[in-house]
Amino acid sequence: LAESYAQLESAKSVVVVGGGAVGIELAADIKCDFHDKSVTLVHSRALPLPGPFKDELRHNVVDILQNSIGVEMVLGQRVIAQEPASADMADTLTDMPEHVSSTATDATLTLRGGQTLHGDWVVRCLGTRDKKSIINLPSSTQEPIFGANGIRVKDTMQIDDVAYPHIYACGDICSRDTVKLAGVAMYGAYIAAINIARTISSVSNDSPTLEESPLYPSKILLLMSKDHFIMQLGDEIWEKEKTRQYVSEDMGLQLSIDGLSLNKVPAAYSPFDLAPAF
Repeated sequence: LAESYAQLESAKSVVVVGGGAVGIELAADIKCDFHDKSVTLVHSRALPLPGPFKDELRHNVVDILQNSIGVEMVLGQRVIAQEPASADMADTLTDMPEHVSSTATDATLTLRGGQTLHGDWVVRCLGTRDKKSIINLPSSTQEPIFGANGIRVKDTMQIDDVAYPHIYACGDICSRDTVKLAGVAMYGAYIAAINIARTISSVSNDSPTLEESPLYPSKILLLMSKDHFIMQLGDEIWEKEKTRQYVSEDMGLQLSIDGLSLNKVPAAYSPFDLAPAF
C-alpha cells in the first residue's frame, strides 16, 4: 500500500482500467484528492457499471464523473496491449490474477480502436475469473456444478449437489441471481457459518435446521468521494438527500472496522517478543 501510494502521489497522469464499482470509486477518489492530476477511466462497454442496474443510473454516474469531478471517460474501448510489455496484462486472463500486481508505472496502453493512452500510474480494476479449473468436483447429475455464472448453490449456501452437502460456497463464485459485491458475500458467509456450526454441533443422527439466505433486491451505493454519491435499490434510484443518510464522513471506515471486529481483537504477537524465562 505504501509503495502504491508513493507511486500515485508522484504521478501526474493516472489511468484506471475497468469501470465497475471499484474502478468508478477509485477514479473519483483520486481526482477529488489530487485535483491537479489527469485521471482517465477506461471501460470496455458503452456505459460503466455492469450488473442489474438501470441505464439511468449509469448515465448519472458518467455525468458525475465527467462534469462534477473531472474524470476523463473512455468508453467502449478495451485495453489490448501495454508498453513496456508486462506479463501482468496476460496474467489477468489466468486463474489467479490476484497473485500479480494490478498497477504499473510509466506505461502506454493501446486500445482496441487504435488509440493510445499514457499513464504515469496505471491501475487495473478488472476483477478476477472464477476458479473452475482448480475446483474439480464431478457432478452427480447431468447438470455441471459450475454453470455460466458460477457454482450452483442452495439458499443454505451449500453446493447444489447431493454429493457435497458438506461444502459451502459464498461470494462472487456463486451462481445466485445477486449482485457480486462485498456485502452480499459477507451475508452469504454469515449464513454458511451458521449452518456449518449447526451441522457440527448437531447430534450425529439429527438433521439440523439450516438457515436460508433470501434473495434481496439488488442494490448499490457508489461513493464517488465524500460529496458525490448515488444509490439504486431494486428498481428505484434514490434522490441524493435520501441517500445521504447512508454516507458517513469517513466513508464507512469505522463501520467496516466494527463489522470486522478489528477494534475488539487483541493484537497478535510473536512468542519471540517475550523475554525468555530462566
